Amino acid sequence: MKLPAFLFLLGLAACQPQAQTAHQPVAATPPPAEVTAVSAVLPAVFAPHDTLTAAAREMLRRYDLSALWQGATSGPQSTSVLEGFFGPDHYRFELAFTEVHRDAANPALYHVRGKCHYRKNVRPFTGTLLIRQVADLEPPYEFEDADNDAPNQSEAVGSDSAGTVYEQKVLLAHPREVRAELRIKEAPLANAGEMLAAAALQFYVKSNQRLGYLRSPFRSTDGLYNAGYLLINGSRLNISTRQVKQFVLADNVFAAAPDVYKDFEIGDRGGEMNPKYAHLGWTEKWENDEWWADSPKPKLVL
Repeated sequence: MKLPAFLFLLGLAACQPQAQTAHQPVAATPPPAEVTAVSAVLPAVFAPHDTLTAAAREMLRRYDLSALWQGATSGPQSTSVLEGFFGPDHYRFELAFTEVHRDAANPALYHVRGKCHYRKNVRPFTGTLLIRQVADLEPPYEFEDADNDAPNQSEAVGSDSAGTVYEQKVLLAHPREVRAELRIKEAPLANAGEMLAAAALQFYVKSNQRLGYLRSPFRSTDGLYNAGYLLINGSRLNISTRQVKQFVLADNVFAAAPDVYKDFEIGDRGGEMNPKYAHLGWTEKWENDEWWADSPKPKLVL
């Protein structure tokens, strides 16, 4: 099935349901009750009748996506921090999944812990990722650089036989995108909130049967240069004020930026942030401040 470009809508129009196959679809198990309070307030991100086919559920039983969601895999493309934009002023917003594990009974459900960072506030949270759709991914895409056995498009143009080998490798790699409903409940502090979002994760199967990230443009960005493997867009409800604000996050902030700021990325080859947005927290992309890490407990000196 050909997958259209993943459109980012700050208005969060409901996603289209996956087409049913001859298999009887199996409805995804609802998330735990403690993170469902947002449903009546925040915009829905999936249609109520979205389901997973038996084939999709079997794939989810076979492959555990915990490490991919968390960004805990090795390689230059992995990350534990997602960056993006929050609210009408599009201030810098960051989120990290510090723990992710698959539910023992439901392979489509993942339990998460983490922290989010906005201005000077760092808020811990718990929540769930419930996979609602699974789709095959069509090119363009880019496999992990460190994977020497991954399909290599540049090698495929050498001859017909090389092209055939490339196609066979792509078939075995089976590039996919899963789309999940993310529900987050922040720790009960002042101005704590709850979030409801759609999360799109792109991956492939390596030759050793492990999973790797697959980078692909989520929208009509500038080819693979602004590609990413994880995009989250949704809304946050402030429990105290009942105010709702929208946000977008990605492993590559430049994949999230085009629909927010057209001139966010500058430079002859890109990769540089426009200094005009420094007042919104975008002073430097790479920072050594591990804000998501728990502070070590003080040692007792006798």
